[in-house]
Amino acid sequence: MRVVFGTIAALLALSLASCAQAPTQQSDAITPLLYAVHDRDSTLYLYGTVHVRPRDADWGNARVRAAIDESSEIWTELLMNPQADQQIQVLAARLGAAEPGHPLSSWLTPEENAALNAVTARLGFPQGALEGYKPWLAALTLTLAPLVRAGYDPDSGVDRSIDAYGDAAGKTMRALETAEQQLTFFANLSPDIQREMLREAIAESEDLPAMIGEMSTAWEEGDERALAHAVVDETRADYPELYQMLFLDRNNAWMTTLTHE
Repeated sequence: MRVVFGTIAALLALSLASCAQAPTQQSDAITPLLYAVHDRDSTLYLYGTVHVRPRDADWGNARVRAAIDESSEIWTELLMNPQADQQIQVLAARLGAAEPGHPLSSWLTPEENAALNAVTARLGFPQGALEGYKPWLAALTLTLAPLVRAGYDPDSGVDRSIDAYGDAAGKTMRALETAEQQLTFFANLSPDIQREMLREAIAESEDLPAMIGEMSTAWEEGDERALAHAVVDETRADYPELYQMLFLDRNNAWMTTLTHE
């Protein structure tokens, strides 16, 4: 899988900025990557996350929990609370709504529409349920639905779990992006990229849980090479526009924010 897989994976990142305390829970069943950057008076921890995990899956080991406990601030992509979740739904409905006279089916050939109808029927959607969506939103919907059916749970995502852990510890929670910024990234993708995202979401729907499972395993094991290949290399080679937006532009903006705080 290329675009949709890369898109989901590229939205998985978290940064922690440090200051002092002690670890609580202990868990070493998984060994995800944790980076630390030091200067004379501070430490910045960088922890890549997975937004969708199997229900009740662990989100970090003792080393990761210790890094959070030492940190004065926790930065995630977005603030995570009921108000922010509601805002995302409202914005997605607005930014992802099909333009008048240009329903989702108009982006696809008759054969591709037949494949789309077969996928939505298998996933339990009513016929034509996605007609009012732009391709990028339909693609993300078709990506999440089979994962949920396979036992993945957005509420078990690593970043959401870390947010809850930080809230319970009284940490200062900060966000690198707003919901509008993040959804606008997708809404501003070129028509060709949006169409390709949709085509691949349709083609890969049945295989997606296994693909995400492999990526999740690589994350659990701290396999940097496998993650870089699955997430970054293929996107950079095949979809330079998406690579520029998801990796270069966003990462540069994040680092500007973090290094000036």
